[in-house]
Amino acid sequence: MTKNNHQLRWTLIGLGILIVGGGLFAWQYGQTHFAPKTTIDGKSVAGLTANQATQKLAASSSTITNRVYLNGKLLVTGKSQTVSSVTKTQVKDALKKHHGLFASSSKSSAVALTNSDKVVTYRNNNLKKQVTQALKTYNKTATAAHPTYYYLKNGSIKTQAAAKGNQVTVTKALASYDNQVKQLKNIKLKTSSSTATQSETAAAKAVKQNLKDSLTKTLIYHVGGKNYSLKGSDYIVNTQPGKTPTVDLTALEAKLTKINDSDSTQGKSFSVKLLNSGKTITTNNTTASNYGWSLNVKSEAKMLADKFINASVKSNTKVDMKNYSGQNISYNRSSAIGSTRVEINLSTLHEYIYVNGKLKENIPVMSGTLSGSDKTPTGLFHILYKQSPSTLTGKNDNGSAYASKVSYWEPLTEDGVGMHDSSWQPSKVYGNTSYRSTYHSHGCLNNPPSKMKSVWENTSTTEPVIIYK
Repeated sequence: MTKNNHQLRWTLIGLGILIVGGGLFAWQYGQTHFAPKTTIDGKSVAGLTANQATQKLAASSSTITNRVYLNGKLLVTGKSQTVSSVTKTQVKDALKKHHGLFASSSKSSAVALTNSDKVVTYRNNNLKKQVTQALKTYNKTATAAHPTYYYLKNGSIKTQAAAKGNQVTVTKALASYDNQVKQLKNIKLKTSSSTATQSETAAAKAVKQNLKDSLTKTLIYHVGGKNYSLKGSDYIVNTQPGKTPTVDLTALEAKLTKINDSDSTQGKSFSVKLLNSGKTITTNNTTASNYGWSLNVKSEAKMLADKFINASVKSNTKVDMKNYSGQNISYNRSSAIGSTRVEINLSTLHEYIYVNGKLKENIPVMSGTLSGSDKTPTGLFHILYKQSPSTLTGKNDNGSAYASKVSYWEPLTEDGVGMHDSSWQPSKVYGNTSYRSTYHSHGCLNNPPSKMKSVWENTSTTEPVIIYK
């Protein structure tokens, strides 16, 4: 072995001893010193021995102020608490789990010893409730993030640029709070500017589309046998950014009032040209005359307004009258009365049945009196319903009760005046006014039994009935 080889050998042996010794030293050091970023009760003990850590903790302030900050500004001041000094035994126990010279320093290792339990309990309960309420209060005056908003102004769609907000997501802030509870330091919450969510952006775009659709939408309003074109551009008014379209109910009600005044039939007198004689008569508008309908303007305007702003209702949708008063629902007739009708002349005691202008029956009848409690009312009526067979009940003039069975019953008024067969009447009384004083009804139109079936077959519910003298 040469001299040089001998020297190399001893050099390598020396290096090995140094490496082994250094490793043993590092291992031993790691076993007796806290790992990097380790804290006990919020105080750093990184790289300290148990004795050093105990001395540092004993010398440090034991008062916990329990202040909570949001973005550097004081949010909540909790009550101050005192934490008694930890013991050397407690520190040694903590060192067993949090030692190491080369331990990972990517995450801090926060240690809370038993002496801080009261503080942690307070922070997890009372203080957290205060912080939660304070965050909610803060959000009430903070700016909410929003996407690009669209709104209507003077008939044109405008935009309001998107904005970042400084409102706090409470759940996220509380999660950060929870992570700092055991550190026993003042808690610092941070929040960055928020932006609109995808759902908020989608909702704003939907508002824009709804504004466009509502402005260009036309509703075909069917009322009184007529069609009226109602344009959204006439009734959609200025809106708030991001809000759904708004309808000018005052303008819509004014339009419906005009339609109601011109087309409604309830409570109005009509000049009617009789089909049986060509004579024109004027029907009365007394409460007994129940034919017709009248719009409930406010309710009807609300119904139409909802359809203007409802995205599922497409343009040129036909909308039938829905909100109205009156018993007659024949508002879709081509005219107020039409040529399918019943005409009853009390002066001649004749009843005429027409279908589409064609005479189906000319029937002699018996009516009630022309005056008094048993009179047959005059005016414009409609057939309320049809019933076969039926039993008519009521009281006679002497106060006795009656129950008359009939095969066909078609009431015209709510108090019991209608058309029916009358098997109890002698055939000679029908169409004979001289018998009315003794054979009159209680107001109904008595039809011969042989004819009432034809009346039944050629009339329908809601059909107009004109009774005149």
